[in-house]
Amino acid sequence: MRWMLMLAAVVGLVGCDLLGRGTSPISAEVYPSPRRAAWEEEVQVSLPWRAGGGLRLSLAGEEVTGLRTEPEGSGSKVFFKVPRNFWGGPQALDITDGANRATGSLTVLGESVGAGALVVLKPGVTDGAFAQQIGGAGLRVVPNAKGEPSVPLGAASGPCAGRLAQVAQAPGPPLAVGALLERLETAAAGAIVDLDGILGIDPLTGYDTGSDLDPSPNSSPINARQAIQRNPASNFTGAGTTIAVIDTGVASLTGLNLRTGGADFTNLDTPNPNLDEYRDGLGHGTAAAVLAADAAYGVAPAAGILPIKSCDKNGKCPLAAVIRGICHAVAYAEGNKNQKLILNLSLGSDTPSEIVYIVLKDALMKRGVDGLPTVAAAGNQWAIRSSKKGTLHHFPASFGGSRGLSVSREPARRMTPLKGLLSVGAVGLYSSAFRVSGFSNQGDFVDLVAPGERVRSLRPANLEAEFTGTSFAAPLVAGAAAVVRQASALTPLTPEALELTLLANLTNPSGLGDAPEEARGQGMLDMTRGP
Repeated sequence: MRWMLMLAAVVGLVGCDLLGRGTSPISAEVYPSPRRAAWEEEVQVSLPWRAGGGLRLSLAGEEVTGLRTEPEGSGSKVFFKVPRNFWGGPQALDITDGANRATGSLTVLGESVGAGALVVLKPGVTDGAFAQQIGGAGLRVVPNAKGEPSVPLGAASGPCAGRLAQVAQAPGPPLAVGALLERLETAAAGAIVDLDGILGIDPLTGYDTGSDLDPSPNSSPINARQAIQRNPASNFTGAGTTIAVIDTGVASLTGLNLRTGGADFTNLDTPNPNLDEYRDGLGHGTAAAVLAADAAYGVAPAAGILPIKSCDKNGKCPLAAVIRGICHAVAYAEGNKNQKLILNLSLGSDTPSEIVYIVLKDALMKRGVDGLPTVAAAGNQWAIRSSKKGTLHHFPASFGGSRGLSVSREPARRMTPLKGLLSVGAVGLYSSAFRVSGFSNQGDFVDLVAPGERVRSLRPANLEAEFTGTSFAAPLVAGAAAVVRQASALTPLTPEALELTLLANLTNPSGLGDAPEEARGQGMLDMTRGP
């Protein structure tokens, strides 16, 4: 009798799976809510199993503590707060519980993200209708400095044909920015192209804007044109192309061919795209433009420069100004098809802008040979990457690359690598040999490298100076792209084809020491085989 009772008890345990037999481990992809979250913001994830005592959750390999769970049907909800001092951008989410495992991605909204949102309204949606639509969700439109509820982005087609508006929470219990974006996305369904949290983008991201990057004391000054072995006798000098420099403004120097039709989105009352006041006259946009297309210093001395000012004298680039700057370039290209346009973006942030992503995707991948090849600085934070937790990104450069960054948001909304976007790291000159600069960001998004440490260029006052940062490597590649674009005028290239052509023919992977591919990409810009 005792033997029969024991057998019945064991059968009962097996039927309830308390012994852990008879059930296969669960593997799942999960999508956090909100899918973008700021530091200290609470996030929840739904698991397809009932959470047990072995539950562990990590972001980019960093274990997150303070988890709490609630039953949800046959599964569980897990709640956690985003740790402070985390790099912004998509971070891998990994949840384990015994043999069960769930993976996903959470976009961390970095240090510079504020408490509001930007949206691009679809053409045909009126300001009044949009305000009414979101008002029921406790949200409101915030007029700009001129009292306008939205501003047209200026293009005839694509997302830049819409209008940019700022949205904030109406009075009430405060929402964290991730939750606000989630609520806005639901409330504004059908009326918007895409949305973003408000953030500032700094061309010298990762460093105090009160001081420039410090080059290595062992490095030597660089004449960039000589370093990349630009052939001065080449018949191709970038003629017929225009490089849009979205930056701190570009001074009217005699060696630059400045196009009319530039714009200033930082000084709305007294706009002047030719005023570069960065660092009390040191300049940033001017030095970049000179390296791209100056008669004496530039890679493409016959290319034009379209000055678009989206960054202020402190190097801060408000996201709204960056979006308007890119869209201004798109509109300019639509109206000036005789000038093949190239974008130079010597700026960035560790937090991705979804609006910038969709605008660049349209400009790069949906306009064929009329698309806008784009060059972006890879960023300067590599030497301080351990100052925060998580994986270091730099956008918009991280949107591109040969392998690039694929961000999982939800099944129908994924950011895949942008084709035609060239992400550029920096090299310095050390004892007659080039080496990848210690500050230059690394990752599978880096396409190539170019001189970016103690590079000779010009200040707005037309005085020579040395400049350091990936901000100054990028325009050398923009100039090379202008040369390739001129050389292929009879058989125009799409942005993707131009990227492939440049990487295949104008890079040299040798001579950079033992730098891994994630540091050097396809190699250093080398125009020995150039047109």
